[in-house]
Amino acid sequence: MPWAGCFPATGYPLSETLPVSWGSTRGPPPEHTRSWNGRVSSPAAGAVAASSPPAPARSTCLNSSRRLLEKPIMEALGLGFTTEDIETAFTMRLAEWRERRLQSATKMETTPRQANEIRFSGSHDIAVELLASHLSSLHPDIRLTTSFVGSLAGLMALEYRDADIAGAHLMDTESGEFNVPFIRRLMPSETVVLVNLMQRVQGLMLAPGNPKHIAGIHDLKRPGITFVNRQKGSGTRMLLDSRLLSLGIAPAKITGYKREESTHIGVATLIAEGQADAGLGAESAAGAAGLYFIPLLKERYDLVAFQETFGQSPMQRLLEVVRSQSFRKMLGSIRGYDLSDTGTTTVISPKQKKDEEQ
Repeated sequence: MPWAGCFPATGYPLSETLPVSWGSTRGPPPEHTRSWNGRVSSPAAGAVAASSPPAPARSTCLNSSRRLLEKPIMEALGLGFTTEDIETAFTMRLAEWRERRLQSATKMETTPRQANEIRFSGSHDIAVELLASHLSSLHPDIRLTTSFVGSLAGLMALEYRDADIAGAHLMDTESGEFNVPFIRRLMPSETVVLVNLMQRVQGLMLAPGNPKHIAGIHDLKRPGITFVNRQKGSGTRMLLDSRLLSLGIAPAKITGYKREESTHIGVATLIAEGQADAGLGAESAAGAAGLYFIPLLKERYDLVAFQETFGQSPMQRLLEVVRSQSFRKMLGSIRGYDLSDTGTTTVISPKQKKDEEQ
């Protein structure tokens, strides 16, 4: 199929034909960046909206949206894109559009849990947005609501039952293990289930072409380099602070260290718009914005839930989606993801000293 593995970069207008950039330049060395002009969208993912019109107008609005979407969908299918490609493209565009409009709220609203609702709280990744969209497509009666507050805050929300599932990628600097040491310390008396969503590459996201010739984190302290950070408590922020400590670099020496964004897409967007030179984030977000990327670390991103919650029907449907071939195909089209452990579960019991792999 043509342009396999590509995905869009900018904006989300429904009624305009826009150029769509695919991929990122990863360096060093640089790689080819592909492009395709056209409009892509997905009727299935269309259920994910930032706001809803008044009830009397909703039916008319949905019908109008379907008519607007039909032509670009047919064009994309005619060019050889699969329905999974189209849904992936739509969801990633929607993620960036939502980031620009709503600025990604940093605190979870503690509203009462609705029937068949799964409340997610944790670290941002495009894969989570794709999961919410695909779950809605396959199981319209189940809704995954997301609050991107960072890994640590997500685990705390889970602990206090303000979330049903958390997303985390916290690395223990002593053992090099991801997530498990933090869960044991935060919830020592709970039985917890981890589901690996994917492994991803974290690194430096830089302006296209790397015009300031940044080679690594040590260059962030150079005069004339502006940085944009992730919020406190996020796994990405903790990774940066750990690297700075090991290099003996004081955060005060980095221009923009205190400037925070709550998502990878938010960081990537600011760099793409020329408002910053560098930021730390996932390769998937760098690719979505067409940025230059220097890989630093491969990390595990896990979904975390209490065992009693995990056994409930909505969570089991969620696990089915994570393990489905259609979802894996969507993630496989995005660079920077390793799906070798996707869908595997790990049970952490307070009575066990070792994890039990299922």
